[in-house]
Amino acid sequence: MSDTHQHHSRHPGRLRSDTCDHDWILDRDVECADQETITAMSEKAWESQAGGLMARSGFYRRMFGEAGVDPSKVTLADIAALPFTTKSHLKDSQQQYPPFGEYLAVGDAEVKRVFQTSGTTGDPCAIALTANDVSYAWGRIQSRTYYATGVHDHSRILTTFGAGPFVAGSTHRVLENLGACIIPVAPGDTQRVLSGLQRGLADTTQGTPTFAQYLANVINARGLDGPSLGVRHIISGGEPGGGIPAIKATIEQAFDAQVTEVYGLGDISPSLFGECPVGGGLHFCGQGIVWPELIDPDTLQPIPIEPGGVGEPVFTSLAREAMPLIRYRSGDIFEIQDDGCACERTSFRMRCIGRSDDMFIVRGVNVYPSAIQEIIADFRPEVTGRLRVVLPETGVSVDPPVPVEVEVPDADNVQPDLAERLNGAIRQRLVFRCDVRFVSGSEFGDPSYKTRATVRRPS
Repeated sequence: MSDTHQHHSRHPGRLRSDTCDHDWILDRDVECADQETITAMSEKAWESQAGGLMARSGFYRRMFGEAGVDPSKVTLADIAALPFTTKSHLKDSQQQYPPFGEYLAVGDAEVKRVFQTSGTTGDPCAIALTANDVSYAWGRIQSRTYYATGVHDHSRILTTFGAGPFVAGSTHRVLENLGACIIPVAPGDTQRVLSGLQRGLADTTQGTPTFAQYLANVINARGLDGPSLGVRHIISGGEPGGGIPAIKATIEQAFDAQVTEVYGLGDISPSLFGECPVGGGLHFCGQGIVWPELIDPDTLQPIPIEPGGVGEPVFTSLAREAMPLIRYRSGDIFEIQDDGCACERTSFRMRCIGRSDDMFIVRGVNVYPSAIQEIIADFRPEVTGRLRVVLPETGVSVDPPVPVEVEVPDADNVQPDLAERLNGAIRQRLVFRCDVRFVSGSEFGDPSYKTRATVRRPS
């Protein structure tokens, strides 16, 4: 018997990254269709969405009226003729017309579920869903993404995503519909997570990459045998990090597990992209339900969705009833990955490399915190892997040395030369100087929630 077979026979639930057949595809007719078929399907859905949009939504009636465009006369090929929708539009509308804003396109009685955004960029927004939104506009996409990652009816998933108020809680229903066994644990309850794993309750975990790193640190600090916990699959989401090679390798080595990612945004769908066991990027899973674009966040001009393209994704709801969003700017930055995948999906693949508002400029060069995060991950376990770049109150240009706060297990017991080694590694690879300061975990907050990669303070 080969070493590979011996390895997988010891861990029968483990994913295999060298194969990915039809068993990993939920909607083969859609997920493996050619672009012409997907475009035709999407155009049909868009005709239905756009046809009644002006009558249903006072928000879009005003926006499109001021722009002098009629969405029902615009095809997806020409959708750039329509104005963008932004998070600030949604917040302003909900403040003026509480609780859901003027862009609610159904009667109050048709709203059957309400989530709130995390509010990491300000006051939270309410997200209203009809029954069809829950089951299809969100549910079908989410099912595709989690099925793509390797969640099947044999999976036993310990999830640290709370049931509410945030949209991540909607995954509970999705995992249940896929037939998986779900072990919910409250966010931040590290001891209960470890207890559940030590008792063999789960072979899969779900949470932020920050929390997965934190668990790896706890396991190391307590001298536990990570592989013996039986976790063979870790699904990361909620923030960038799970796709950074150094961070991904750290988590996989700690548990002898495979890490796959999901990406979504609550206003469109809590999960919209999923990484199959082959790896190499996250597959778009919203075919026929969401229409994607890529733009330059500065010029707002279209960028082709093709390998090597870097830009801000923009999404249009094709089947959303309660809160359809048209050309919604995500605020994230994607890098489009290579075409083709052994799993046979035909949709494009991407990596989220950060948020546009986290980007800063050093001597004319655009930098994302993920570039620094990848470097400091090599210094674990002396550091935990979390960091924060301190930006000025206004503007994005930063003169070196760039202030960076790095979380350490014990801020009172740091090797005297650690800052020098970190600063040297950053300067060698990124060609600018940083000023690293070490902080304890209490300053960063609960690792089971999203960790903001930048903070603005007076200079």
